[in-house]
Amino acid sequence: MSSVGELIDAYCLRCKLTLSHVVLFEMGGVIQKVKCRTCGAEHKYRGPKPEMKPGAARLRGAKVGRRVSASPSAKSEQRKPTLQEWTRKCEKIKDEGDIRAYDLQKSFQAGDVIRHPTFGIGFVERLLSETRMDVLFEDALRRMAMNTKAP
Repeated sequence: MSSVGELIDAYCLRCKLTLSHVVLFEMGGVIQKVKCRTCGAEHKYRGPKPEMKPGAARLRGAKVGRRVSASPSAKSEQRKPTLQEWTRKCEKIKDEGDIRAYDLQKSFQAGDVIRHPTFGIGFVERLLSETRMDVLFEDALRRMAMNTKAP
């Protein structure tokens, strides 16, 4: 069954975020090309996360001389505070009606609880601008788009 014309979450290089895209082209059942619903850029399908290029061990903005540890124990230690905080916030949710569906066109406030189709339940931590916010999900703190106009 063809998925051309359907919506899918994909990483947009122009927006530098995982956002909603429209499938433009597929070959052999594999999605090849998508169009970002936020900025309109057409590009190859990259999935929900950007691919790391070989040898790209340094994080953007990391100072020279600082080493980035890739050991599994370091990753789990970095993840635990996020998971613990997310779990604590989930326990405080009293009613499923308090959870809002994530939509690029909607605006959110710090403290809102959202449900994302890919990442699940998230908590809006802070607003960065009128169109960007940081959202705490079970696996990570993610920068998300909001309050955008439909293409």
